[in-house]
Amino acid sequence: MILVGSLIFAFLITLFLVSKIASMLHAKKPDMGRIFLASIVGSIAAAITLIPLGIFLGGIDPNIMLILSIAIVFIVSSMAFKYINVMTWSGAITTNIANIVLSLVALTASVVLNGESIDETLSKISGVAKENANMVQSVAKGDLDAVMSKDTSMEQESNEQAAMEEEVALDDDIEPTFKESDLLPAGTIRELKAKEKKVYIEPKFRVVSISSINSAVGKNIRILNSNDASITGLLRRVSGNNAVIEQHIGGGIATTPISLAKIRKLEVYR
Repeated sequence: MILVGSLIFAFLITLFLVSKIASMLHAKKPDMGRIFLASIVGSIAAAITLIPLGIFLGGIDPNIMLILSIAIVFIVSSMAFKYINVMTWSGAITTNIANIVLSLVALTASVVLNGESIDETLSKISGVAKENANMVQSVAKGDLDAVMSKDTSMEQESNEQAAMEEEVALDDDIEPTFKESDLLPAGTIRELKAKEKKVYIEPKFRVVSISSINSAVGKNIRILNSNDASITGLLRRVSGNNAVIEQHIGGGIATTPISLAKIRKLEVYR
C-alpha cells in the first residue's frame, strides 16, 4: 500500500515538473491534465503502432527491429505532446525526453525508498508488458486459440501450485519436526554458534614490537640481531635488559641471554 502511494506521488511530481518544462518551451496548453493525456495517448498510440510492425517485420534482424521500435515509439509519443499540448516539434521532443527521464527517476526513487528490489520490479513490469504485447499480436493475427490455450495452461499451473501448497500445509499439521538444537539449553546454543563463527588462523611467526617482548614470555620467538643472525627458541623470561632464550642444540638445552639493544626484529609464533 505504501509503495502504491509512493508511485502515485512520484507520478504527480513527474506531471508537475513536465508541465513546467512544457510551459518553458512555450506550449500553448502545458497544464498537468494535458500532459497526462499526452502521455497516455502517446503510450497507447505507440503500442498500437508496434503491433503491425511486429506482424509484418518480425523476420528482420533483432537489432534493426529494436532500433525501429524505439524510433517509432519515440516519434509517436512526441507527436502526442506536439498536438495535445500545442507546441513545436523541438519542444515536443524535449518534453517527451523529460517525461521519460523524470518518470524513470521517480519510479526508481519510489522503489528504492520502499526497500524493494529494482531488478525484480523492472522484471515484473517488463514481463507483464511483454505478455500483453504478445497477446495483442496474437489477437491481431487471429490466433485466438493460442491465447485461450495459454490462459488454460496458466490456470492449470495455478491450480497445481495451490494443491501442492495445501498438501505441504497438511503434512506440517500432521507431523511437526524438531531439530536437535531445539532441545538444547539457550546457553549451549549460543556457545555452539560462537564456535561456528570462529575462523581458523594458521599459526606462524608474526612481527611484534620489541617493547612488547614481555607478552611473548613462554612462546616461541625468532630474533634478528644486529649482526643479521637469526636466533629461534623459547623465550623463558626477560631479565633486566636481556631476553633469556631456551634452545634445543645437539640433543641438549641451551639457555642464552640476548641483549635487547641488539635485537633488530622480533617475531612471535602464534
